[in-house]
Amino acid sequence: MTNQEAQVKKDLKSMKIQPVQGTRDFYPDKMRWRNWLFDACRQVSQLYGYEEFDGPFVEYLDLYAAKSGEELVNEQTYIFESRGGEKLAIRPEMTPTLARMVAARQNELRKPIRWFTIPNIWRYERPQRGRKREFYQYNIDLLGVESIEAEAEVLSVVVDIMRALGLEKGEFVIRVNNRYYLEDLLRKLEIDIDKKDAVFREIDRVEKLKPEAFRTNLETVGLSADQITALDSALRQKNFGDFPALKSLWEKFEQYGISDYVEFDPSIVRGLLYYTGTVFEVWDPTKKFNRAIMGGGRYDNLITSLGGQPLPAVGIAFSDVTIEEMLAQQGKMPELPREIDAYVAYYSAGEKATAIKIAADLRKSGLRTELNILDNSLDKQLKAANNSGARYAIIVAPDELQRGEVNVKNLRQREQKSVKLADLGEALKG
Repeated sequence: MTNQEAQVKKDLKSMKIQPVQGTRDFYPDKMRWRNWLFDACRQVSQLYGYEEFDGPFVEYLDLYAAKSGEELVNEQTYIFESRGGEKLAIRPEMTPTLARMVAARQNELRKPIRWFTIPNIWRYERPQRGRKREFYQYNIDLLGVESIEAEAEVLSVVVDIMRALGLEKGEFVIRVNNRYYLEDLLRKLEIDIDKKDAVFREIDRVEKLKPEAFRTNLETVGLSADQITALDSALRQKNFGDFPALKSLWEKFEQYGISDYVEFDPSIVRGLLYYTGTVFEVWDPTKKFNRAIMGGGRYDNLITSLGGQPLPAVGIAFSDVTIEEMLAQQGKMPELPREIDAYVAYYSAGEKATAIKIAADLRKSGLRTELNILDNSLDKQLKAANNSGARYAIIVAPDELQRGEVNVKNLRQREQKSVKLADLGEALKG
């Protein structure tokens, strides 16, 4: 081995390999948080009759290219070529996969389709507060309902999830708009409807732009000064008047009991190309967290565009990263300590075989049980029990075993008593 090769080997041995930028390591404490979040989403979704699904991590690029918008596909999607020369993409969102799956078995599926999923998603963007390149995204979708009942139900699920996460009225708001309302507004202002996409793109960014930049961009699109002033005024009024779809939707919000959590906001557009009609986002009302926490809307044409039959659809999604940031900001992150039911310790090696059997019996009865396997002193075992998150320490000692008993120490109340082995499982469940 040359000196250079030896140095390379030494450098590799001493090098600490870091996680890929924008990804996360989920140590057990972080997994407790993730499971808590996902469990809340699953429980609420299932209360409304939604079923969980999943799809492949990799799709053909064509699935996203014409459906998801240029920014998401061209700037944020991980794209690669297979050995067979196929253009593939790591999923940057889940709705196109859902649409493809529904289109493939549309006639077989029970209608309406109520599905949810929590997939791992990847987007190549600059990691920052509330954004990572790799994250988990809760999605809930209702397909097969033309009426605004679908929007009302999906947003009712959202409200109940936020409540389950500890957020109440005034701590989040759902901002709702309708793209057809905006089209109607453009016609009233005599703005060429052919400029719709460009105008919508600027409206979608209005809160991120300074007023002069917003006006300049609209001038570049081809709007007159009077049209820009009128449009800016309409966006600030936040009054949909007698627009039928929004008026009916607000009536449904009242019936579902969620009207206190929603507000009309004509600046909500959503950037993805497949949205039709109603669109919505969840925000921190104080806007200290200056980006949407959730986003979604109606996408009635997506199934058809993927070869399926016409099928109306509504959905919304959020990332675990964004929710975590918001909960942390509002002081709502839960305390999730490690928890098990019992820690089995033993006085000496002579009681170890019995301790193993006791631990096995407790597990069979459904109790989460950790067993000391290091042959440490009893003092060290009890310290380990205190640090384990266990409710009880089971101490297997020779004198008690002769009487068919073990010592049970309540680690939270600091009380100890002898319990018959035959009654141990029930004593710990009590």
